[in-house]
Amino acid sequence: MFDLEQRKMHSDNRILTIRQRPGDKPKDTAGLVDYRLFKGGNGLHAIRNPMNSLWSLRYTQGILPAPLRQQFTNFAELYKFTADYFGKRGLIITEITDHYAENE
Repeated sequence: MFDLEQRKMHSDNRILTIRQRPGDKPKDTAGLVDYRLFKGGNGLHAIRNPMNSLWSLRYTQGILPAPLRQQFTNFAELYKFTADYFGKRGLIITEITDHYAENE
């Protein structure tokens, strides 16, 4: 699991890298896990709204599952919820990287 205290983040747009837990298969009875997330074809972004300072999640492509369509008051809460959500599905967050607009 990724250590939140590993380094300070500065961007309002952070990419969460999702991977399969070693020796585990992804579990989702409703088909709501986008398999492109851990195969490199899609990205999960944590984005802070500068108007109200709330954090939310977005996919690079596609529609986010309903349980992930929430807003969080800080990044640590978003990370904890997201890690738990994907952890129950046999997936882990392996890396968090700052994403700046000039990278697009």
